Amino acid sequence: MIEDACLSKTSGPLGLDCVYADIIAPADTDFARTHVMVHGGMHTGACWMRTPDNREGWALRLARTGDRVICVDWPGCGRSGYVPPEKLTGQLVADQIAAAVKTLKGEIILWTHSMGGAIGWRIAELLAGRLSRLVAIAPGPPGNIQPVAKLMSQGPDRLTMEFAGVPLDVHPNGPVVLSHEAARAKLIGSSTQFPRQHTDSYLAGLQAVPRQLFLERVNFEGQQLRMLTPNALAGTQVLIVTGDSDPDHPPATDSAIGDFLTEQGMISRFVYLPDHDITGNGHMMMLERNSDQILDLILVLINES
Repeated sequence: MIEDACLSKTSGPLGLDCVYADIIAPADTDFARTHVMVHGGMHTGACWMRTPDNREGWALRLARTGDRVICVDWPGCGRSGYVPPEKLTGQLVADQIAAAVKTLKGEIILWTHSMGGAIGWRIAELLAGRLSRLVAIAPGPPGNIQPVAKLMSQGPDRLTMEFAGVPLDVHPNGPVVLSHEAARAKLIGSSTQFPRQHTDSYLAGLQAVPRQLFLERVNFEGQQLRMLTPNALAGTQVLIVTGDSDPDHPPATDSAIGDFLTEQGMISRFVYLPDHDITGNGHMMMLERNSDQILDLILVLINES
């Protein structure tokens, strides 16, 4: 909740009825640029708004710099309303978010996280010529370079794969629901910065992941979204930000995404937080106790480029 005369907040459809968003902007000044923030799996746009220990999230802090901030919920997820499961693909999510963003004016910076990063590479292609920068937080790679998922077993009633170090069953019908054990391992892991006294309330708020979106994220049978237009984003600046306590995102993995983007003509910079004396961060760095310090670093890097 925002109780601040310096900021205004509205919520509702963004451009198209299928994309719900929270929009935060300076109350009495014009803004020069807009940050569009795309969440990852098991979350909604609310993850950018407030931390588990009830501090202001990155969206509010960005708005306090004088910019407009838009936090979207994926189509078919959160508050964006129902999409039939057979139609809910990563391409549809990318298409509809990109179409909504195209209705905006001015400079646009796209922020993505995790599974939203994999979708975000395609969103960025669809917005070629509109984006000034892309900030990818522990992002999933595009399907061009992601290994195919390895199954533990496959039968008529389920797929079983290892996810976050534990077996995970994916059934033919219905979304993917992670156990608290798997969610804790994936999202918190060995982080020393996550406010662990709020772990239970955080895990209780997680969302199920639509089945097809999950299968794309793990690149089952090569289904992950791919970047389709080489050099479409040539010259676009990208920051890839990774912490040192995120087991699914070791430096070699995320820096390889940067190398691929550089080959596509993008100006990519890999930001490994310990290189900037910021340590202990896991997968949900925007929710962790030192989130303000991380955002301050990102803003310095954005504004110096």
